[in-house]
Amino acid sequence: MRTIYLSVLASATLLIACEKTVDADKLLDTEEKVSITSYISPIDTILRVKVSKALPAIGTVLSNNDEEANNELFLIKDAVVSITDSEGNTADFSYSEQEETYISDATNLPILEGRQYVLNVVANGKTFSATCTIPKRAPEIVEIIRIFNNDFGGVIAEIDITFEDILGERNFYILGGFTQETFDANTFESPLFFESDGLLSDSVEDGITLGETTRIYLGEQGDTQPQEVTLQVAHIDEIVYQNIQASNLNRDNDGNPFIEYSIAPNNIQGESGVGIFAGYQVSEKTIVVEQ
Repeated sequence: MRTIYLSVLASATLLIACEKTVDADKLLDTEEKVSITSYISPIDTILRVKVSKALPAIGTVLSNNDEEANNELFLIKDAVVSITDSEGNTADFSYSEQEETYISDATNLPILEGRQYVLNVVANGKTFSATCTIPKRAPEIVEIIRIFNNDFGGVIAEIDITFEDILGERNFYILGGFTQETFDANTFESPLFFESDGLLSDSVEDGITLGETTRIYLGEQGDTQPQEVTLQVAHIDEIVYQNIQASNLNRDNDGNPFIEYSIAPNNIQGESGVGIFAGYQVSEKTIVVEQ
């Protein structure tokens, strides 16, 4: 199953350099940290663990014209990485030069709903660990489509995406999806956008109907084309929800001197370790939208 959630999660990067320190002298002594990020799901065909350096914002010299050299400063290529489940099964990871991350085929370690997993990383002479449990599968998606003409001669499809919250527990979700069009034998995908960035939770009431609206452009009036639309709902750990919230808030307030930046959450255990290890589940539904 294809999913855009890995790109959504990857965009919610840890903003360690944004940590506010009052004493300017201590800023110069900020230690190098090890950043570890991994999101695992039953839909994965390849398991990935990103291990890199989180360098202090002050005192780190970057080149103005050599992006590759700057990138090399952050890479850790000799870490020892593994994930073990609660049944004692273990998958060892190897470093991929192409992806600049540690990978393992998902057949080495089945990722199952309700099962607990422990990530272990040895890097820069230190040991780090983190634990997560795979949440329940995301609820079934229900869609309502409305077609209307805009003021510029275009045809718009408005899609309401709703689902029923999982009863009996605190839940966090993110909506996603994409449209797919083919032109001249080439297929193009465009992400769906949501006013709330697709983040939803049942903080108001347990078991309620949750949802959001997105819009897609079908073409000019009299010349529209059917579009294949993939709708997605991911059931995510709370720490993933918090991380995406922090990333979005910092992005939206970039350059605002009156806003204090949010610090991303961290569940990595070990001295000087920062990052997130978490599980998620996805429901996906593909529909065809036409006038």
